[in-house]
Amino acid sequence: MSKVPERKKDSPLLVGLINMFFEMIKHFFKDFENMKKVKKIDSMQDKFASLEHMLVRLEDKIQENRHQIEDLKNRILWGNIVIIVLLAIVIYQTVK
Repeated sequence: MSKVPERKKDSPLLVGLINMFFEMIKHFFKDFENMKKVKKIDSMQDKFASLEHMLVRLEDKIQENRHQIEDLKNRILWGNIVIIVLLAIVIYQTVK
């Protein structure tokens, strides 16, 4: 019978290095996944910031439109008053 050589005991340093290598790989994948999540969060924050900016601009435009509507209402009111006064003068002149 042939004698099978006995396996040498692995050195604790080699076992430690191998374990450390696999732990580093595991942490690398976790860090990579976390970076992807952070990028998603950052992109969502950018989207929310742009939406917020668009809402502020829209609110400014709405306020400007309301101001223009008030101006037009006042012009129409004063225009109607002038028309009524002129109409009253014309009626007074024709009745006289």
